[in-house]
Amino acid sequence: MFVVALSPRPRSVTDVAAASEALWHQLAQVSTHAAFTAVSGQLLLGVPADADAAVDAVLRAARLNFCHIGLGVGALYEPVPAEADQVDGRALRRAQGALDAAEHRGERVPICVSTGNAELDAELEGLLRLLGQSIRTRSESEWAVVDLLTPGVRGQQKAVAQTLGITPQAVSAAILRSGYNDELGARSGIARLLELADNL
Repeated sequence: MFVVALSPRPRSVTDVAAASEALWHQLAQVSTHAAFTAVSGQLLLGVPADADAAVDAVLRAARLNFCHIGLGVGALYEPVPAEADQVDGRALRRAQGALDAAEHRGERVPICVSTGNAELDAELEGLLRLLGQSIRTRSESEWAVVDLLTPGVRGQQKAVAQTLGITPQAVSAAILRSGYNDELGARSGIARLLELADNL
């Protein structure tokens, strides 16, 4: 199982209310066993449905540059409650430990992972931070395109172009500049490592 713990960093943004609203909007799109919940003003918890959803949650939070992020991998007591603030187990404790590490390491992209295997943790952190930094550099126009794309669906560019009122060529250029296709491949690789960690 996977638990994501987030700690907002209000001093990192000028409009805290807008940043908070954007964060909740992003987290609402993550597939979960237990939806993200504010346990306190400084702690949000969620239980993603699977490894792909865990990667999605981490990167959606990283995109906004507003939170420290901890990802824990391991068992949870079952049945898993629908409310994230009621979950308990190794994955929760690891997520909390990873979040604490993220708050104190001073990384540019404050993501830490705890799987119970230090070498695997370091590899996953490196990959997630690299990808997190990459997506943070996207422009608003690139995000406008990327947010309308559905992974694995061919022939979307014309529909996206019509929605945004731009040419299909402009959509193609935005996809290329954004590194979107590389991101999808990297997400799959990271999710595979997380699945491996969950089965150790």
